[in-house]
Amino acid sequence: MFIIGVFPLKGTRNAFLANLLIGTSLALLIYFIEQTGMVAKLFNRVLYLLLAAIGGVLHFSQFSPFTIEGLALDALAVVISVSIWTWFSSLALRILANLLLCAALIPLTIFLIDNYGILLSGVPIVAAIIVALLLDAAADRFKNRLRRRIVVEKQEAEYSVIRHLAHNVKPGLQIVRSPLLALQELLDRRGLLTAELSRRLDGSVETVGDALNNAITSLGQINAIIDNTRQLVTREIDSETLCEVELQELLVEDIFPLHAGKFKMTVNGGPVWVSLHRESFIEAINNLLRNAETHGFLEPAAANEVCFTLRQSRKKVVIDYTNNGRPFPANLSTDDFLSFGRKGADSPGEGLGGAWIGKVIEAHSGNFEIIRDGQPLHFRITLPKRGN
Repeated sequence: MFIIGVFPLKGTRNAFLANLLIGTSLALLIYFIEQTGMVAKLFNRVLYLLLAAIGGVLHFSQFSPFTIEGLALDALAVVISVSIWTWFSSLALRILANLLLCAALIPLTIFLIDNYGILLSGVPIVAAIIVALLLDAAADRFKNRLRRRIVVEKQEAEYSVIRHLAHNVKPGLQIVRSPLLALQELLDRRGLLTAELSRRLDGSVETVGDALNNAITSLGQINAIIDNTRQLVTREIDSETLCEVELQELLVEDIFPLHAGKFKMTVNGGPVWVSLHRESFIEAINNLLRNAETHGFLEPAAANEVCFTLRQSRKKVVIDYTNNGRPFPANLSTDDFLSFGRKGADSPGEGLGGAWIGKVIEAHSGNFEIIRDGQPLHFRITLPKRGN
């Protein structure tokens, strides 16, 4: 029990019970081997090197391995070894701790045999659990590699589809748009743009100019969606393009001027330095501010305000963004906000803004979350400092 006290237990009960079942099965296997005629051949020829440190066990074969005390100590060894397997996060630490357990069991085994005639099987049991642990780690590594390969192939397929759309659809849109513009110019010269084309269900008149403007605008929106989607999905940030940036200066000098006059913008905290891909991060913050303009503030007002609060520790930088506009929808989660195509029911956009923000934060190995603390809107961006 001392070993369990030294190594804190963390994890889930289900994982522990599953590993305990495996450890118990291995213990029963060791007992089976010891009670068959194979024991001399198996221990002498296969496990001799592994059990060399407790070779004295072979000289005391007249003692029955099945004693109450021996079984209790072996069960304790199984529980400790399985606890190490379950709750230690590092494979190297799991192996090291189990090897230390083996090392502690060797003198205990020799002492009990010499003085009380009690034969322990804890060492081969723990050794078998170590082998199972290594096999489990190898299987996990294989599954992770396979999963990563599938993700890469899926991503490449997505890139290929987006590139194909951008390459083949965009020229077609331009071809369609060009004659519409020419037709609009021709009808304008002849004074026909104001001619009535149809009546809407509400009784209002749709003119020829209205119809052409709607068609041209729709084509432009489709073209913009393709451009934005291509940029969002295929953009990759190379670590070599990262540079140290002072966030307060970046916000005040590079981002706020783009939104001047729309609402009040303030920064608290700083100076704070962090490694960023400057252009993509600026675009992510611009998306936040555009969202505030479009969704947060229904109409211009002197009281409209967005605020950035900067904090840092030795390992990370935290950016809290708030505004005093419309409250954020209660049923919209962080994942929804960062998902492509997800948007509010009254949003006029394409649902790309949040996805672009998420993509940029993910590329910086950061974290984005919605904070529900009573403020109308509160986002938190956490970015690691270089080396973390």
